Amino acid sequence: MQFEVNQQEYFLNYVEDEGRWYVFRPTGSGVIRIPVEIEAVHSEHFAFASEEGKKRVVH
Repeated sequence: MQFEVNQQEYFLNYVEDEGRWYVFRPTGSGVIRIPVEIEAVHSEHFAFASEEGKKRVVH
């Protein structure tokens, strides 16, 4: 998944060899790899709160 925060591009990707998720941020000299920590109990059900009047673009 690709997303943007404060005009900075980020990518969320699962690294199968390591069995975990990372957020990647491209920079002028390479890519920063940020591990995602999961603190919640795994559930098959999830929800997103809607925010009226705010648009989000998710690629």
